[in-house]
Amino acid sequence: MVFLLQKRKNWWNFGCIIILVLLPVLSGSVGAQVYSITDLGTIGGKNSFAFAINAIGQVVGSSDDGQGNPHAFLWTSGSGMRDLGTLGGGSSKAFGVNASEEVVGWSLTTDKVTHAFLWTRGSGMRDLGTLSGASSYATAINDRGEVVGYSVDPGSGATHAFIWTESGGMQDLGSLGGPVTRALGINVFGNVVGWSTEGDVAHAFLWTRDGGMRQLDTPAGSAESQAVGINASGDVTGWISKGNENRNALVWMEDSGMRSLDSPGTAFDTRATAINAFGRIVGTAFATDSGMRAFVRTKSSGSMLLTDLIPAGSDWTLNVASAINNMGQIAGYGMIDGQTHAFLLTPVSSSQN
Repeated sequence: MVFLLQKRKNWWNFGCIIILVLLPVLSGSVGAQVYSITDLGTIGGKNSFAFAINAIGQVVGSSDDGQGNPHAFLWTSGSGMRDLGTLGGGSSKAFGVNASEEVVGWSLTTDKVTHAFLWTRGSGMRDLGTLSGASSYATAINDRGEVVGYSVDPGSGATHAFIWTESGGMQDLGSLGGPVTRALGINVFGNVVGWSTEGDVAHAFLWTRDGGMRQLDTPAGSAESQAVGINASGDVTGWISKGNENRNALVWMEDSGMRSLDSPGTAFDTRATAINAFGRIVGTAFATDSGMRAFVRTKSSGSMLLTDLIPAGSDWTLNVASAINNMGQIAGYGMIDGQTHAFLLTPVSSSQN
């Protein structure tokens, strides 16, 4: 597998070294995996939420600023949580970060309008503008600095997915025919996933520069689908549903199409949010007996609740797993001491708990 990744992705120099070193650990069964957990804290208020992680374990999300406003943050090991500020308004949230420490998300402006932003350590927060409407939201960024998200036209209510590049600015990705299209994930090759309506029904899509927007076929009987994450190999994850029924986490691959994933424990509703180069998937599951719980899934071990894979007596309840990197680190948020805090899970052992 490592040979295949190296052959197809010459861009991945440092990443290949990491994979080669960690393969003995990461290829172990998740059923035997043990994670350490790091409380990422807050900027100043009670709650924080982690939404994305990069290749070196930096995490972004939002945190209460102590005055009732969410502010985008960048967390780095050894430095802690940094407030990224706003575009002049009272609030901001970060949803993507790449290996160059470039962060994207949305912020209120001085006019109290939501705009997508790009933050860099040297230049701070930059307004990326909109396609044609009043508001925009950035959801992900790849290691080439390409940003995706969506822009909203307040007059018509139409929502358009976009890709933004330094040289080309913001480009409309089109739609599957309906009024709402959102781009939610992008890989290093610039392939974009998200969902677009056709009538009132949402369908997962894959957009490429060569082929444009393509609807991802769903299994027979499925009514709706949404794609959220994509890895360097082009594998996609998200969820599907049948009418008003509960959602099921999905994985889509070019050679095998889309299929539902198994559910952890007694979960009746699962939603996958991210997939790494090894096919490890994370997301959130809902169960009548335990509520909302974060999960991880591998091909060999199936889906498992992450709360069961951290040290006993930690007092954490892990609710949402938002992102996973190729070192197997997982970012998300959960409950600790009656508050919601962002967390980072790091694999520390391949032996049984």
